[in-house]
Amino acid sequence: MTESHSLIEKKRDALREGIVGMSRLVETALHGSLDALRRQDFTLARAVIDADATINQERRALEQQALVVLAAHQPAGPDLRLIGASLDIITEMERIADHAADVAVILLRTEGQSLPDAPVARIVAMGELAATMFTDVMAIYASGADAMRARSAVASEASVDRQEQQAIQELAAWMCQSPQSSLIGIKLVWIAHHYERVADRATNIAERLVFVATGETPDLN
Repeated sequence: MTESHSLIEKKRDALREGIVGMSRLVETALHGSLDALRRQDFTLARAVIDADATINQERRALEQQALVVLAAHQPAGPDLRLIGASLDIITEMERIADHAADVAVILLRTEGQSLPDAPVARIVAMGELAATMFTDVMAIYASGADAMRARSAVASEASVDRQEQQAIQELAAWMCQSPQSSLIGIKLVWIAHHYERVADRATNIAERLVFVATGETPDLN
């Protein structure tokens, strides 16, 4: 092993550790948004929004770190694919955190109003499934890019899509029965959509890991 390649490995491993650290912040934001929705905990919702600034800072720092490795060390082959994919993964993680913060912002606009139990429970369930997809795919990233495991980690994407449609149907029925609450229903539809996008972005990360492992071009959502 040449000294140059050893240095690239060290930089690559440091970047991976940073990305794994950022993923934990994103997981906290996701679960915080879900707990806030489940309990209509507006204090927690505000904390999720406040924490988003830290995640944005982490994104910028990690992107700079990845770009320095690309510019200074000019990695090739799998190392080049990993560094390039890492830039995409950093972006996807920051956007997942944005979805969590957006859920919290929408939830704050429902303060003082009652939410329908069944649709909320449905949305929380789909959000938890999307969050699990993200957690699982980032665990695979942390241990190395394995194409089969990456694909398996996001196999629930279709289930998230189905639950979103079921939640929308439940909300539509509820709004028909309670037309005065239509604005609340629309807000919950948007919350459901944010969690569906979390699942999409977890799938994008999985596709990047497939690319790192195999060189196959990903089909991003």
